[in-house]
Amino acid sequence: MHLIRGANRARFPEANCLLIDDEILTLVDAGASLPHIERTLKDLGHEISDVDQIVLTHFHVDHKGYAERIRKVAHCDIVCHELGVEGTKSFEGLVDCYGTRGRAHYYAWESFIKKWLPHVTENYEVTGTFQDGEDIDCGNVKLIPIHTPGHTQDHTCIGINGRKVIYLVDIDLTRFGPWYGNAVSDIVQFKESIKRIMDMRPAMGISSHLMEPISNGLEDRLEAYLAVFDERDQRIVHNVEEGHDTIEKLAAVPTIYPRIPHEVYLVFEEIMLEKHVRLLCERGVLRRDGEKILVDKR
Repeated sequence: MHLIRGANRARFPEANCLLIDDEILTLVDAGASLPHIERTLKDLGHEISDVDQIVLTHFHVDHKGYAERIRKVAHCDIVCHELGVEGTKSFEGLVDCYGTRGRAHYYAWESFIKKWLPHVTENYEVTGTFQDGEDIDCGNVKLIPIHTPGHTQDHTCIGINGRKVIYLVDIDLTRFGPWYGNAVSDIVQFKESIKRIMDMRPAMGISSHLMEPISNGLEDRLEAYLAVFDERDQRIVHNVEEGHDTIEKLAAVPTIYPRIPHEVYLVFEEIMLEKHVRLLCERGVLRRDGEKILVDKR
């Protein structure tokens, strides 16, 4: 197993991917820069045309990445979770899953994608799907899909010859914390998925957006990552009490992101805020009065 690190320290729109150099040459995700993928293959005596299969952990642009361009050269299989097929196959399907169409900053997001990631606007040929817990054969190495929805509906971690080493994908353990800014993202599912991974007690976790795998303190890192949801709830309630009483005002602070480096981030800030506010209203912490968000002191 070889970690192919994304450019710019694997920050979005880059991401790490894995290469399994086995009887069935397997790429897990394809969001690292193409030169990084090609260089790793070359170092191991391979080239793009040798790839036998690409396993996609979810439909996001920084994970499906160059899969279709590689498939066209290698004539390899592309497999994903059945819930990720539509978001992977076409740009229209991806937009539907993201839930960005019709929002105030949609065209800024679309322009960003077409400028910096034009390859993800192409159609992808998905040749098969995998199931939770059913081995994906690479030869000596068996990949075990662990369906962990929340980040997206199809998000899948990958156990490598068991569950002691897990490719955590976008349970990414970054300082930012969990990301759930799509229509098909779900906070409750995300929490349960993190707990599912914790219950497996892996010895090593490999993140899509960290440069090195984590072994020491992995359980503590997962607990801290899970705690971010509650920290954000508290920050939202505090900001509402301070007078930031609409989604738009909360986003302008901002409340989830530490800063808004580009207009496109406002789309996802607002989606994540909406998910928090809905759950806080269900718990009786907040209430809605039209567009206004109020602390429920009844």
